[in-house]
Amino acid sequence: MKRHVLVVLALLAGLLGLASPAHASGDDYPYKSDQTNRSDRWGFTMRQCVSFAAWRLAQSGHPISSWGSALSWDDVARARHLTVTTRPKAGAVAQWNAGERSPWYAPGGGVGTLTAGPYGHVAWVRNVYADGSVLVEQYNMSGDRAYSTMRVKAPRYLYLG
Repeated sequence: MKRHVLVVLALLAGLLGLASPAHASGDDYPYKSDQTNRSDRWGFTMRQCVSFAAWRLAQSGHPISSWGSALSWDDVARARHLTVTTRPKAGAVAQWNAGERSPWYAPGGGVGTLTAGPYGHVAWVRNVYADGSVLVEQYNMSGDRAYSTMRVKAPRYLYLG
């Protein structure tokens, strides 16, 4: 009897884990092969950082539409009375204004500098580390419209949930 209860609990835990959007990872973005530069259903150009972040937010139950370029996301969030903070959490959006710099951590060690482009940058926070750095998922960080992950400390984090 106890074994059956444990199996059921394990199955439920597995189902809940699969349904948890903050744990989503990998390039499961539905527009990853798009070559058209069309807008997604949230009003952002596909395969840009803002489109990917909006898609992850929609997956987590917090859809947004037309927040503008990444450099305005912190202002839009504040205007909507959402939390904008320097404290990261999984499921938040990491945000950089135009030209803003922050540390990034190389997988083998060492620290570099990430510099946001002229439209700013946003990324989805997948994990938070004890030192306050985060693992982000993102699109177009290098200007190549590609998916990547990176360990960084962003200037700010936006909480929509």
